[in-house]
This record gives sequence, C-alpha cells and structure tokens, in this order.
Amino acid sequence: MDHTLIYDLITQILSIYRLNIWNPSQHCNIEESAMAYDNQASAANPTGPGGQQAGDPTLRIEGLVSVARSLTPADLAALPRSGVAANFRCDGKSTPQERFWRGPRLLDVVATAGPLPAAGYIRVGAGKYVAPLSRQEAEEAILADTVNDQPLSVENGGPWRLVLPGVRHFANVKWVDRLELAAEPGENTGLESVRVRNRARRAKRQAQATP
Repeated sequence: MDHTLIYDLITQILSIYRLNIWNPSQHCNIEESAMAYDNQASAANPTGPGGQQAGDPTLRIEGLVSVARSLTPADLAALPRSGVAANFRCDGKSTPQERFWRGPRLLDVVATAGPLPAAGYIRVGAGKYVAPLSRQEAEEAILADTVNDQPLSVENGGPWRLVLPGVRHFANVKWVDRLELAAEPGENTGLESVRVRNRARRAKRQAQATP
C-alpha cells in the first residue's frame, strides 16, 4: 500500500477517536502537552476538560474510596502545599530553566475521600484522557495550581495539573477533573495516544521519504 494512503488512513483513525497528531506549534505554550482526545481548552473547543474546568472547576474523587467527593478550589487550597521543580517542555525534553510548581500533594488530596486498602492505583483523568499511577509512584506528585508563583492558566493545564518529574511526559496530566482509586491500573489512554501519534509520525516520514 502507498505510504501516503497509510498516513491518510491513520489520520482518519485519529479523527474518529478524537486524537490529534502532535504539533508543538499548536499545543505547546510554556511546557509539554501530553493531552489527547478533545482536551484542548479554547474557544473552538469549550466542552473539552480545559474549557469545563475554566468555567466551574471541580475535582471528583471516586472509585475505591470510603466517600466519593467533589472538591472545589477552596477545598484544595485548604490542604498543605508542596513544591516541585521541573523543566519539561512540549516534547518531554528538558528546558534550560527549571520552573517551580506548587500545589497540594496528590496523596493528600485522595486521602480526603478515604482510599480503601485495595486501592493500589490512582487513575488521573481529564475528560477521556486517563493516566494511571501506582500509590508508590504518586508519593512525589502534586496537583499544581501555580507555576513560578503565578496562577496556572487554563492554557497551561489549570486549574490543576499533575506534576511528577521523572515520569513519561504524558503522565503529567493537564486539566485534571477526577481521581479514580482502583485496584488495577486499567486503561492508559495517555500512553495509547503517544503510541498512535508515533505510528502516524513514522508513516508520515516513510511517505515523505518515498520518491
């Protein structure tokens, strides 16, 4: 099959599943964008998680918990705060200057709902996007609401963005709107979106290299 046709087919599949081929000029501002599906916050897409969180931000905690909760910015602001230095950018590579992110610790946030003993994983979600973390992996994670002492804008992942240095960039989820406690990691749409984009990029390179 012609490589151009392969690329066109993959592009159609991405469109069907509401995935976007990675383009740093479209999705990058001050840091990497790992989000996929319809997670862009813009006037053209007001119903994505970013748009919804901009209007009425809430954070749901559900799954294997004693009491499911829906937290407001005031609820999270009342929790102890922590800071993380991270210097990632759009492609997940580091930048020359570190940025300092602040917000409540992820484990402190989920503790407000009383995780059950079987809850070994935290599934961090934003709309259809999900990236699972084990409870051990989550020990250093925060839900950042500021960067360099400035409120985190919606365009850059606010009101809450997961920040966990040292993990693949897609795990630093923007526009977090829910935390699901689970016994297993479950579906990882963040990783799958990266794999699909990588396949599309390889197909495009092959198509361009073919005379």
